[in-house]
Amino acid sequence: MASVADLVITGEPMADIGSDHALLPCHLVSEGHCPWAICVELGDGPYQRTLRAVSMNNLTHLIEVRQGNGLEALNPNEVKTVVLAGMGGNTIMDILKRSSSKTESFNRMVLQPMNALAELRYHASLNGWRIERETVVKDGDYYINLVLNPRGNQPYQLSETEMRWGPVLMRQVTEPVVRDYYSYQLDKFNRIIAGIPAQSGQRAQMQKQIYLERIKELEDVLR
Repeated sequence: MASVADLVITGEPMADIGSDHALLPCHLVSEGHCPWAICVELGDGPYQRTLRAVSMNNLTHLIEVRQGNGLEALNPNEVKTVVLAGMGGNTIMDILKRSSSKTESFNRMVLQPMNALAELRYHASLNGWRIERETVVKDGDYYINLVLNPRGNQPYQLSETEMRWGPVLMRQVTEPVVRDYYSYQLDKFNRIIAGIPAQSGQRAQMQKQIYLERIKELEDVLR
């Protein structure tokens, strides 16, 4: 949570989509990082839990809890930062696609996808949403935070390597946590290849070739 909080614009309102007990908005508002916030939950259960969490923290006058489907619960230009964290990358893409014009009314999108990073980066490039920052968080596993500027409207191209490993992260390869993240991925691919028998079928051998290509990519990045 702290890694995401650091990426929210200071002194401006924010919205947290899929708020998970309002932990992030409560922290940001209590610490004075944001003047007020909006939490959005779709299901009845999460919505009621978030309402209770905000009430228990005595923040009902500063945090509004809305029940709705992603960005559809927000008005254009209503907040400066929108956070979508702790959910699948495809779910995040679905939310952004459903409200693409509204997305471009906000100043910053902070995303922490659990998967589908390459697909999210590709979606951003198609829409001209500039990737301003990428950060690595080590908390048991590795998590990647993406900071997008959604106000751009000029699509741009990313190479397949940039989509997989991050155009910004690749420029930060000397940072220890970034190198650790890449090394972790490299070790994972090597372990997978070691588990593929030499006499395995054609499909397994094709998959092995893909992993070998990923290893070559990562070795080049680390150099």
